[in-house]
Amino acid sequence: MKNLYSVNYRAAFAFAFLTFSLLLSINVKAQDNVINSQQQNVSSQENDKGLWDSYKNNVAETWMAPQQQDLFLPVLTRHNRHTHSQKQIDGYNEHPWGGGYGISRYDEKGNWHGIYAMAFKDSFNKWEPVAGYAYEKIWQPLDDKKFRLGAGYITAVSARDNYDYVPFPLVLPLVSVGYSRLTFQATYIPGTNSKGNVLFGWLRLQI
Repeated sequence: MKNLYSVNYRAAFAFAFLTFSLLLSINVKAQDNVINSQQQNVSSQENDKGLWDSYKNNVAETWMAPQQQDLFLPVLTRHNRHTHSQKQIDGYNEHPWGGGYGISRYDEKGNWHGIYAMAFKDSFNKWEPVAGYAYEKIWQPLDDKKFRLGAGYITAVSARDNYDYVPFPLVLPLVSVGYSRLTFQATYIPGTNSKGNVLFGWLRLQI
């Protein structure tokens, strides 16, 4: 029981640390964005921005001017059957539970930007916190514009029990399918034999 309390304490501390670090970073980026806007004509130099500047500005704008709030519900963890043995799979947790909260917006091109924090039970049934920024290019292939497909990426910081909750960065692909206020999003964590190679998915509800 004492070990359980210790694990939960470390997980909670890591989650709080990640969230605080994310908010602090966003605030600094937002302040830099305001200063830069005052020093130059943004519209005349929009096409000259580098990828890093564009990324920072998108994060800052999402934080400063969100259009909606989001709730996250993890629903899927599936390990690649070609890289994990059946014995390993039988011992993994593939029914994660947890939750999260975020803010998001759609830009002038209709693409989605989000900032989020989430915690869920990992493959070993231990708490894993994650917080970061996500981007998706959005397609609306049907006449019903409430239906949409998305593809993009996640940049985040996470922490795991088997790494003693030492924070580490993540850059992962992101895909989605959604209708109206509900969206299913998923990412794939690459790896080697017996490590990584996990499909992870969640529901995002706009509130």
